[in-house]
Amino acid sequence: MKITVICIPTLNEGGLLSEISMHFGKSSYFTFIKLENGEIKEINVIESTGKHNGGSKTPAEIILDSGADVLICGGLGAKAISMLRESGIEVFSGASGKVRDVIKEWKIGFLPITDENVCRNGCKES
Repeated sequence: MKITVICIPTLNEGGLLSEISMHFGKSSYFTFIKLENGEIKEINVIESTGKHNGGSKTPAEIILDSGADVLICGGLGAKAISMLRESGIEVFSGASGKVRDVIKEWKIGFLPITDENVCRNGCKES
């Protein structure tokens, strides 16, 4: 059985119907989707306790502590990309819309994997 945990920064607690937050570092919530053999088995939404929201951790540190295997987001900085990828988390950026639609796009390979080179032309640090 293959289990994958996907993290998606979101604007609210709407689960699959939530809109993706376009700025990883300022996301209000993180929606975690647990897939078993490609099928959704569990959905958890947590409120962000990142530095932008008065917490002590960076959003990347929150993701690292979550047990997620994959991050799908709108955009993020090179420092966050590097930190996540070095810890074995696959990062996919350029996503937008509702969580349910982004999961479908990811499953069919529509979202490109992201690395630090994506940010060579001026990404902001997250």
